[in-house]
Amino acid sequence: MKSYFLALILLCSCTMGFTQSFEGNWKGDLKVSGMEMPLIFGLKYNGEWEGTMQSPKQSTNKFPLTSIVSEGDSIFLEMKNLGIKYAGKISADRNSIDGKFQQGGLKVDLILNKLTEAQAQKASSMKRSQRVNPPYSYDTVDVNFENTIDKVTLAGTITKPKEAGKYPAVVLVSGSGPQDRNETLMGHEPFKVLADYLTKNNIVVLRYDDRGINKSTGDFSKGTTADFGKDALAAVNFLRKQPQVDPMKVGIIGHSEGGLIATILAGQQASGLNFIVTLAGPMIPMDSLMLLQNEAVMKSQGLSISKEELAMIKKNYEIMGSDLPSAKAFDAIRENMKSVKGSQNLESADQIGALVTPWFRHFIKIDPIPFIKKIKIPIFAAFGGKDVQVPAVQNMESLMKNLPKNKKAESKVYPTFNHLFQHAKTGAVGEYSEIEETVNPELMRDIVSWIKTL
Repeated sequence: MKSYFLALILLCSCTMGFTQSFEGNWKGDLKVSGMEMPLIFGLKYNGEWEGTMQSPKQSTNKFPLTSIVSEGDSIFLEMKNLGIKYAGKISADRNSIDGKFQQGGLKVDLILNKLTEAQAQKASSMKRSQRVNPPYSYDTVDVNFENTIDKVTLAGTITKPKEAGKYPAVVLVSGSGPQDRNETLMGHEPFKVLADYLTKNNIVVLRYDDRGINKSTGDFSKGTTADFGKDALAAVNFLRKQPQVDPMKVGIIGHSEGGLIATILAGQQASGLNFIVTLAGPMIPMDSLMLLQNEAVMKSQGLSISKEELAMIKKNYEIMGSDLPSAKAFDAIRENMKSVKGSQNLESADQIGALVTPWFRHFIKIDPIPFIKKIKIPIFAAFGGKDVQVPAVQNMESLMKNLPKNKKAESKVYPTFNHLFQHAKTGAVGEYSEIEETVNPELMRDIVSWIKTL
């Protein structure tokens, strides 16, 4: 009996030793498609686990982990709302964790190294020249509103002038991927910067967290562009009812996929929508856009795509846009990838799952041209000349060719701007986080000037 009790004490001590070893800050570099994305996990144990994850190139925010389980030398982390999982084993010296990171169809190796508090603080901070901090010269109100069709409650912030009156108003609609109300990415907060500028120029602004993100309800992972469009329309209807809003001057400013959503709603002649501003909004069919994007991104990295690779990618998009069940589409894409030597590496195979998600399969079928042809309200369309995600020339040409004549319509290419409308050297995606500027003031001045002509 005594020996058993001693063994139990030793077992508990050993387990607690490992538990304490997992506490602290851990950093790893996620390597995907030739890019490195740092991740920092903060773990704390006080009878039960608490933890956060930060992607400092994308955000200064630290998002709570929804599940942390440690068993001996192993740890399992999860963030359910983003579909993120990590499983790893701690090293003998307790200074690193060797594991695998998973999000959707992506599964890659990720080694985490322990950081001191000073190292963690330095790794998680980024210099930004357009931070917007209180006190504000305008009123800010946190609000909730309903998408009654999908039974989703969306949480956001309205910024409005302090002076009484009726003002033009806009809803900010973010680009693809899970976004908070500030469209936080890579240490930038584009929508907070834009809302600040607009409100200081007497325009009411509503920005909101995507469904399932931050304080909004719903499941982002199951949403499609059409679903996000319903959320945007719910935001427009909510904004029109605010006391300081001129209900005849309510619009959407959409970035990237948000610009596409604005274009679709305008083409559907959505009730209550009086104008739209699209920032790098796609104006050509999505399968064509994705092919252009592949070429432009590779070129920005000093690489090229062969004819065989382009043919393979095009076929993948055809499969994604088909009516095949997801499992069969997955198999068909995997088989198609055998046509190009080297395409069937582990990383590519793991990413096939992302291609057959509900969002991607819906997105790849979208053609904005029929919607552009039916737009009757004023539109301001802005494109970045160095944008590798929505190349300016082809998208501008499609808009000009298909948009009905409207004296109040305006479009502009900013030659030195990238997809985020930063002044850029190359436009490469990896450059976004390196630029201090968040949104170039020229763009914001142009938006305000145009809205005030309506």
